[in-house]
Amino acid sequence: MPDPGARRGATVRHVLIIEDLKDAQRWLREAVLLAFPDAEVSCCNTLDNSLHWIAKHAPDLCLVDLKLPDGTGVDFIRSCHSRHPSAYQVVTTIYDDDIHLFPAIHAGASGYLLKDEPKASIAQALKTGVNEGSPPLSAQVARRMIRYFKHNGVGNEPEKVPSSSAVHLLSPREQETLTRIAAGHTIAQTAQILGVSYHTAARHVKNLYAKLGISARAEAVREAIRLGLYDPNS
Repeated sequence: MPDPGARRGATVRHVLIIEDLKDAQRWLREAVLLAFPDAEVSCCNTLDNSLHWIAKHAPDLCLVDLKLPDGTGVDFIRSCHSRHPSAYQVVTTIYDDDIHLFPAIHAGASGYLLKDEPKASIAQALKTGVNEGSPPLSAQVARRMIRYFKHNGVGNEPEKVPSSSAVHLLSPREQETLTRIAAGHTIAQTAQILGVSYHTAARHVKNLYAKLGISARAEAVREAIRLGLYDPNS
């Protein structure tokens, strides 16, 4: 996660909200203006539009939804972090699981807020984050991060299931999902290939990660190869 203190006390003039739902756009805009009444707020509803926007403007703050019609918020976070490293990027989403949380943080997000929080809580978290350098994190997200690092910290590697039995723990759909993830497909692409909803594909990923004792895509690739579900040379 980028140092949230790097923008401590910075003035927020230009805010970009990336959200494809109009009601959520309006609600997040109101939260932003509660925190920063003088800010100029722009909204984009697709990844492509948001990338064009940051090519012409330098945002001080970005609120990023993770599921967009033409891509993921993680793609935006990575691009924006490369182009505007001082931009304060905060995920605003309904997803609180590891497979959404950690890729966003690794890509450059400085905070992660759930959209079921009250508007005033979102505003306060943003204001505190910018003014005091405290990462804007919803309480259950913070708890999940603490549990993750307790479980996966130094000397606490997750127990691996023996190779001979691991593949039998996965349902056929989970095996297919693991193969697609190992091949580099996103969750959205995997859902489309398998003919299921995004939420169903995300659930398959979450379940197979838990069964295999893994928590990252690199580990998924390794396990898929080990289990004979993916050949990187084919």
